[in-house]
Amino acid sequence: MATKKEQIEFVRKIYPAAARLYRSGGVHPLFVTAQAVLETGWKIKGIGNNIFGITKGSSWTGPVSLELTTEYFKTPDVKFKAPERVVSVEQVAPGKYKYRVYRYFRNFASLDECLDNHLELLRRPGYADAWPYRDDPKEFARRLADGTGAKYATAPDYAEVMASVIDNVARIVKTEGLL
Repeated sequence: MATKKEQIEFVRKIYPAAARLYRSGGVHPLFVTAQAVLETGWKIKGIGNNIFGITKGSSWTGPVSLELTTEYFKTPDVKFKAPERVVSVEQVAPGKYKYRVYRYFRNFASLDECLDNHLELLRRPGYADAWPYRDDPKEFARRLADGTGAKYATAPDYAEVMASVIDNVARIVKTEGLL
């Protein structure tokens, strides 16, 4: 777990940039900052400035890194195109499987480029059901994982964990006067 000082430094770095995007029609900065926290563990350590864990996808033509990660799926037989590959599969509940996999992740030249790309992803038609809730960080997180439209995260407790992280980020934003 990150120290309180590391948490404050992280929020002071990400939240203002997320707030700028929000003012230009983006997603609430508490959601954006909390999602970056969840992906990085409060540290600006995202591979290739990728603080959201954005996988390569089919349309990305920029640089990538092959990294070990954890994903959750409903079946034990998900396949990936080489060199992406499954390392292990563990059933964690009926119809829920935890995978350790090597996946390609996007690399970005800067944190701002990553933030811009993240917003582009959230504006895709698959997330249209969540988009009207972009001003409500907890509801937006819930909608991204509710099984309607595209599903942003595979973790089964994504919405609950995000709600807790959003509360923590909100406390730091208030204490640090970043509103």
